[in-house]
Amino acid sequence: MKTWTIQDVAAHWDNSPDYDDQNAKIDSYMRRFRDSEPLFTIPKNARVLDVDCRTGNGTVYFKKKYPTAEFTCIAMAPSFKERAKKNLKTHTVDAPVTVMIDVKQPFDNESFDVILTYETLEHVPWPSKYIAELSRMLKTGGTLVLTTPNVLWEPVHWLSALLKLDHGEGPHCMVPRKEILAAFNAANLTVHIEKTFVLIPAGPKWLLSFGYILENIFPDWLLRITALRRTFICIKS
Repeated sequence: MKTWTIQDVAAHWDNSPDYDDQNAKIDSYMRRFRDSEPLFTIPKNARVLDVDCRTGNGTVYFKKKYPTAEFTCIAMAPSFKERAKKNLKTHTVDAPVTVMIDVKQPFDNESFDVILTYETLEHVPWPSKYIAELSRMLKTGGTLVLTTPNVLWEPVHWLSALLKLDHGEGPHCMVPRKEILAAFNAANLTVHIEKTFVLIPAGPKWLLSFGYILENIFPDWLLRITALRRTFICIKS
């Protein structure tokens, strides 16, 4: 049930001026990009949509690997738009940035070859509608990369926000895997690859290294239950 608006989400992020500084201390932040990178490719001269781009770090990351790609960014907060524009300019990435004000986006059907949406699904009040909108904008045969937290990690996020260890998640609701898969199916998106990453999101190097070792040992079914970040690579049929 809808209990918040996208504008409520924007207000939270607009009041998080230390977003990048705090995430620089958290190993799991950049892992969203590093872990998903080997699982898909961006075709030459592809049109790519990054939503929610936050401060533009994902676009910067993938533009370095795929320099011919044409990126378009959507941010969920006005402050993110301004910070993303500055970040993109610093890295000489030419990508327009708009602000999401509703689930419906101002792009034609099948506008993009690849859509990236990292840690965004849980912030949208209508996750199934959001996935359907992403599919509408994605070309047939195109790739959707979607990551979102495992619902079992909700207490960890709550405690982290309570102790002010990070910026907090703001308005959100972790979406159960079963519901995500049903939304993919309804939107003509076939899951090509599903992986779940991150057992230890932050801490000293020895602890992070221990987490990496466990991730290499644990089978996929166990990581799917215990790890933090669900990562889906979908193809539109």
